[in-house]
Amino acid sequence: MTDVTLDDLGRPLIHAVDGLETVGLTPPPDRHGQSIRAWIRSLGGIQKEGVTLSGLTGRAWRFASDEGAHLGGQDQAPNPLSYVSVGMAGAFMTELLALARARGIALKDPVLVLENFYYRDGSFPKGTMISGALPPEVSLDVSSTSAAHDEMQQLLMDAVAAAPVNGLVRDPKDSLFTLTHNTTRIAPAHVAALDGAALPDPGDPIAALRPTADADTHQPLAEKVMSEDDMAARIKADPPPAPTLDGSKKLLHLRTYCRLNADGTYHCLREQYAQSSSSWTFTVDDRADSRDAIAPDSGSYFAIGLAFCFMTQIGRFAHMAKHPLHAYRVVQDLHFTLGGASSGTGKGGTADPVETHVFMDSETDDATVQDIVRVAERTCFLHALCRDRAKVKLRREPIGA
Repeated sequence: MTDVTLDDLGRPLIHAVDGLETVGLTPPPDRHGQSIRAWIRSLGGIQKEGVTLSGLTGRAWRFASDEGAHLGGQDQAPNPLSYVSVGMAGAFMTELLALARARGIALKDPVLVLENFYYRDGSFPKGTMISGALPPEVSLDVSSTSAAHDEMQQLLMDAVAAAPVNGLVRDPKDSLFTLTHNTTRIAPAHVAALDGAALPDPGDPIAALRPTADADTHQPLAEKVMSEDDMAARIKADPPPAPTLDGSKKLLHLRTYCRLNADGTYHCLREQYAQSSSSWTFTVDDRADSRDAIAPDSGSYFAIGLAFCFMTQIGRFAHMAKHPLHAYRVVQDLHFTLGGASSGTGKGGTADPVETHVFMDSETDDATVQDIVRVAERTCFLHALCRDRAKVKLRREPIGA
C-alpha cells in the first residue's frame, strides 16, 4: 500500500498509458474474441488506481477510483459501481446501434437507460455481510423511429442478448481465484479455486507507466456533475421508484443514461440513488477502429469497475477486522466473445467466469488472508452480479431522460 493520493498524482481520472512492455504487463490470451486484464493498486485511504489492457484493441487505460463521504472517501473519482454500469450501458448501446443498422431501423437521438440494483445484508466487521445483485433493467427512449413499439422492444431485447457482458450476468457464474501470501501460493478457502498456475506477482508497476502523448487532448473523460450532498437532497425531495427488499437488506440503486455523441462515442451519465452518491459523466468509445479511440471501450470500463470493487472489499474488511496488510494487489482477467451484432456473428454474448489473482503481504497467518478473500468475494457487489442470476429485464415504458 502507498500513502500517495489522487491529489498527489495530479493526473486525469481516466487516460491512456504507454510503457506496459517495459514493466512486464501483457494481455491475457484470447479465448473467445476479446480478453481484458486489469491491474489494481491501493492508494491512500480508500482511493485506488488501475490499468486495463485489452487484447482485442491493444489499448491500455489508466483509471482512478474513490468513494464518497459515506464510505470514508474523498469523492475525488467515480466509485467502482459507476464503471461497471457505464460499461454495461455502453455495451448494450453498441449492439443496439449495430442491430438497428442491420435491420434498417432509423433511430433519432436514442437514449438507452440502464437500472442496476444491488443489496447488502449482515455485518461487515463481523464478516457475515453478503452482497447480492438483482436483475438490471433497461429501456430505450428515442425522439422518433421508423419501427413500431413491439419491433423496438424486440430490437432492445436482442441487443442485450448480443452484448458480451450479458454473458457474465445472464447465468450464475462463480468467480475463480488464486491467492499468494508473502510470495507463497496457498489455496483459497470458501471461494472457487482457479486451476493452473497463478500469474506472477506484478509488484507495483502502475507508478512506472506514463500517459500517452495525447492523454490530455480529450479531457475530461470522467467529470463530476453533482455533489453527494446535492444528490441526497434531490433524492429526498423526489425519490425514484425502486424494488422493495425484505428483512434487513439495504438497496443500492444506480441509473445510467447512455447517449450517442456526434463523433460516434457515447456520453454516459451515472446517477446513484440508494446509497446516494455524487453523479458523474463519462465518455465511452466503442468505435470499430480502436486506433482512433479517445476513451476506453465498454469492456474496459466493466473490467476496471469489477476489479476496483473487489479491492475495496479487501481493504475495508481488513481495516474493520484489524488484520494488518502491508500491501495487497489484484490482477484480474475477463474473457468475452465479440458482440453478436457489432461483429456480425449473430450470436449471443458469452463469457468465462471472472479470474482473479490476489497477492497479499502481511504478518498474519494463511487462514486470516484466506478469510479476507472469502469476505471480499461475498461482499463485492460486482462479483455478486456475476454470481447471482441477474438476467437483464426490459422495462415496458421508457424513462424520461
